[in-house]
Amino acid sequence: MQVIKDLPVVKSLPMMKDMPDITTSWLRYILALNRATNREKAEMNESLMIALQIALQASRDNPMSLMETMEILQHNQQMASKALSATQEKLTDYIYDQIQAVNQAFFNTLSKSEGENLSQFARREAEIMEAVANFHEQIEKIKDEFGFQFGSPGYKLVHETSGFMLYQVLPTKADVKVDDKLKPMILVPPYMLGVHILGFLPGENKSYAHSFANEGIPTYVRVVKDIMENEAVQTMTPDDDCTQTKELCAKLVEKHGKKVTLNGTCQGGYICLMNVLSGTLTDVCDALITNVAPIDGTYSEAISGMPQMHHDFITTTLPNGNKVANGYLLSLGMRFVAIDRENPLVKVLDQISLHKATEANPGKTVAALFRWLLKERVHLPLEIAKMSSHTFQEPLSEKGDLPVKLYGKALNVNDLGKLGVKWYQNYAIKDDLVTKPCAMAANKYIKGDVVECVPFPGGHVAILTSPYNKKSPVNGEFIGKDGTKYRGPVKFQLDISK
Repeated sequence: MQVIKDLPVVKSLPMMKDMPDITTSWLRYILALNRATNREKAEMNESLMIALQIALQASRDNPMSLMETMEILQHNQQMASKALSATQEKLTDYIYDQIQAVNQAFFNTLSKSEGENLSQFARREAEIMEAVANFHEQIEKIKDEFGFQFGSPGYKLVHETSGFMLYQVLPTKADVKVDDKLKPMILVPPYMLGVHILGFLPGENKSYAHSFANEGIPTYVRVVKDIMENEAVQTMTPDDDCTQTKELCAKLVEKHGKKVTLNGTCQGGYICLMNVLSGTLTDVCDALITNVAPIDGTYSEAISGMPQMHHDFITTTLPNGNKVANGYLLSLGMRFVAIDRENPLVKVLDQISLHKATEANPGKTVAALFRWLLKERVHLPLEIAKMSSHTFQEPLSEKGDLPVKLYGKALNVNDLGKLGVKWYQNYAIKDDLVTKPCAMAANKYIKGDVVECVPFPGGHVAILTSPYNKKSPVNGEFIGKDGTKYRGPVKFQLDISK
């Protein structure tokens, strides 16, 4: 009898009893994987179809030269190879990890050892995959908590121009009131990424804008009006941006009796620098804060290395005849820059890893970040898009002139000192879009102690999504990896208000 009990077939009977559960879990897993992958493919294909439609129209009206076409084809081949290589590497790692886990579960089942058996493993994998497939529900649920809710009592519409609305961001802390003795500040988001990343999750204490407001600083945010409904935005030029920004600043000088600090993020930071250097804001602005601003885009190989095409290949014609830069296409371009992380299968595998690490509950921060990446796509005024594109193709001059002008006037970075403007600039150490040389390119031309440059840990939007990072709080001082003592932008604003 003992010999019979020791037979492998008899030992595997417990596993045979679990086969219906294992099979059911396996089917759940496959169905959920298909749903998750199809969702990512559909999202990518939507942008690709829009890009194809625009490209076909542009090719008919203003075709590329043979050399341009060859350059595009070569770039496409490089992207395809990069995407394929990344997919193979990610898939190989995933399969290897799964095989190890299956083997361990199989051994535990046969030997009745402690630990996860095969049935439990299959069930857990199915639940994880279903959580990934249903993650879009979490992205939708976070809508009412993400970013600025301008219709709520936490915000006041203070002023508006033909292209912008200026909202005051009120403190969320009950014991904090706006201190009108402090310098007012206007937050300027990039046109492309939308305004809500600056608010991110106020209820979770993860809002760059509220990190200023909660210190009593009079905090305002410049919001671009809906480009689909506002012709003044559709036709806006960099000159218009500067003129209207001066009007907003003047309104706050009138209200607070102090000059304004402009606080721009990414492209918004570059535009703020342009506006200040024009001399137009001399009477209303005396301080500048820039977050991950691409001061010399030629140092950003990810973007400057992309093929140059004429602007017909990024434009959409609106019903009124005005042309704008298509936000879906520009967003797709940014995805191509990171195609090794942005192709559909890799995104699904990354989400699986994330859900496993968080026990199928990634939390509000991840949901909000995905919402921003998926939903915050807006068209750009064509002249603004042209200006931005130009800054990634032409470097600063040997004298320190920006490659773009305002009102026909050259913009030299060394004029900041002459204009009496202090510049607090920061960059993200792990940013592969706006690198350290890209963010600091102007500094070698600027004399004196005009510039304060601060490194922050993390990637491109880390300071916006985690402003109170213990290693680099925006409202305090911290020691960088180089041993230098730095201060955050909120601390900077408070200090210059004294």
